[in-house]
Amino acid sequence: MRIITPELFQKLLDASAIRSRIKREVRFATAVAAMQDDDWTTTELIAIGDRSGNKGVLILEDDEANLYPAGYEISRGMTSSSGKAQPIICDFCRTWQTGSRSGSVTIHKPGRDTGSISFLCCADLQCSRHVRNLTEASKTSRAQMREDMDNEHRIARLQRRIKEITTVLGIEPINSRDL
Repeated sequence: MRIITPELFQKLLDASAIRSRIKREVRFATAVAAMQDDDWTTTELIAIGDRSGNKGVLILEDDEANLYPAGYEISRGMTSSSGKAQPIICDFCRTWQTGSRSGSVTIHKPGRDTGSISFLCCADLQCSRHVRNLTEASKTSRAQMREDMDNEHRIARLQRRIKEITTVLGIEPINSRDL
């Protein structure tokens, strides 16, 4: 992903159909403060949230350098009706996550009051790091699922999945080179 500066982020917000309430509440500095220049080249999605971290803007990038900003809300810790933590497989990166590391992200469709779609997800939304086997959760997932796939194929699968999800949601791409 191209380095997202505060100026580029504002242009993405202006060009997107994200609800104005979410645009007002996001906190850009907290989301990208820990990112190094090298981290951006290995990132396909980044969540820029509000103070609570439970809603904000999810920026997705496909393999053609198109950016897809979308408003989201996340709930962490999936449980069954009995209250027991439920493991999930992330709809984005296909990483197996324990109940405490699992979540459900609801992404708002563009436009006013057009609905939303929910996906199972990694609660930390660090899917780019998980597909590159850079986290303990990813190592646990590979063992749990007995997945024998190299990182390049996982990255390609994540990029395909981003394209599929943005198509289902009807989010128009914003070419980062044009901004």
